Amino acid sequence: MRRVVLAGALLITTVNTPATASELADVFRPSPNQQVQIGKHAAQYLRMHEQVLPASDARVKTLRRVARRILATFDERDVPWEYSFDVIDSKDINAFALPGGATFFYTGLMDKLKTEDELAGVLGHELTHVRKQHWAIAYADGEKRNLGLNILLFAVRANSNLSNIAGLSDDLIFELPFSRSHETEADDGGFDAAVAAGYNPQGLADTFKMMREAIKDGDPPEFFSDHPDDKNRIKRIEDKIEKSGVIFPAQIPIDY
Repeated sequence: MRRVVLAGALLITTVNTPATASELADVFRPSPNQQVQIGKHAAQYLRMHEQVLPASDARVKTLRRVARRILATFDERDVPWEYSFDVIDSKDINAFALPGGATFFYTGLMDKLKTEDELAGVLGHELTHVRKQHWAIAYADGEKRNLGLNILLFAVRANSNLSNIAGLSDDLIFELPFSRSHETEADDGGFDAAVAAGYNPQGLADTFKMMREAIKDGDPPEFFSDHPDDKNRIKRIEDKIEKSGVIFPAQIPIDY
């Protein structure tokens, strides 16, 4: 679904944010300010072309309330992230955060979540991708691998520092896969964010269990097209819970 919708968004996405000396340390990597602009343009296009639920919808209210609780635990005085949280009416079992902080959940996922703790774990996971700049790192790594084929583009990019990114394909924004190490880091971030906000991190493991069951039922979650399924990640999260020695609060049922 995202591939069709976002092609148009990227045709209109142009970033003219000047780069600082520190941002030029990696000429391939969009700066944090540029990531915000990339995400904002793409999110605007999504809101125009997808069935985004109104703020009055109970699922949107729940998402934003849990998100506020998580964001309250972040110390981000020196970063430009501009978070937003929306729900798209779609049966896809998925959620994703765009570079810079715009975050979208599908009703297909929201309707399967049973507790706020599950929602908090997924939110923390997605926001970790933003905060750790995983998309920008993956983009830069891809560009470096293709350096031999793109030497001229490299020269242009070194001078402009991605001043014009209108040519980026939708694959590079929405289908660029995260590495296994980034997924592990995002799982850890989801765990930590849930705990810091007073939620039970078992919710994140339970969400992955639900998604694995959906695969068995012949309804594979779209989430796993962006976040590779790994049965070991469930065990890893539950091992972290056991090793913490903490008795976490009971999970909070979602009541739409």
